[in-house]
Amino acid sequence: MNSLPDMLWIELRKAVRSGMPLWTALGSLAMPLGVAFLIFVSKNPQISQSLGLISAKANLLAYSATDWPIYLRLSAEIAGVGGFLLFILAISWVFGREFADGTVKDLLSVPVPRSSILLAKFVVVALWSALLTVVMFMISLFMGEIIRLPGGSVHALLQGGVLVGVTAGLALAVTLPFALIASVGRGYLLPIGLAILTLIMTNVVTIAGWGEYFPWAVPGLYAQGKTSLTPVSCGIVLLTGLAGLMATYLWWKFSDQAT
Repeated sequence: MNSLPDMLWIELRKAVRSGMPLWTALGSLAMPLGVAFLIFVSKNPQISQSLGLISAKANLLAYSATDWPIYLRLSAEIAGVGGFLLFILAISWVFGREFADGTVKDLLSVPVPRSSILLAKFVVVALWSALLTVVMFMISLFMGEIIRLPGGSVHALLQGGVLVGVTAGLALAVTLPFALIASVGRGYLLPIGLAILTLIMTNVVTIAGWGEYFPWAVPGLYAQGKTSLTPVSCGIVLLTGLAGLMATYLWWKFSDQAT
């Protein structure tokens, strides 16, 4: 048995047949569509006058998203926050479903190294997250064209695409430790609950001025173009991702898997 390709194929089939990638892709539409709607409302006074409080929020957002470069930076922030939540759903499902469905014993009885099983799962999470990022970015481009924002040069679009991609990559890296949490928690609830707590802590730490040293705050700060970020911040994110990978491997290798 060619273990890694076979396990990768199995994990991909699990994900596709479950329909979860489709549902998360549909969920990824919410934030870019919502932001585009608020900008559209602010640019159409006849609509905004009848929407009250929504109009005030739309005008505030529109003042900050006046052209393509700023709008794409806002899209990168969406990829940082919204992407983190969607990536959590993906990694929680890929790792937690084995325990929730009671299939972990069957999986571990397969004559395949656990390293191949885990690597296949992480590859599926990465592909899934990349797909969600592409969907969010493409919808942002589509809605930006409908809104007819100025400054849509090829250079601006490419620069925005790189910004969104790097932000999503940073968000994915700080999501990796949640594979361990899903495994330890033997399901979906613990990683999702801790993800919400992490977002709350991210806001608190960022307001306190320590965001560049808190790995889960770095993607959002990078998307905003904060000059306080240093190579140390990126190193912390990288170490967080690597620690998540190693800790998950060690847990699957040595922990008692009885269910």
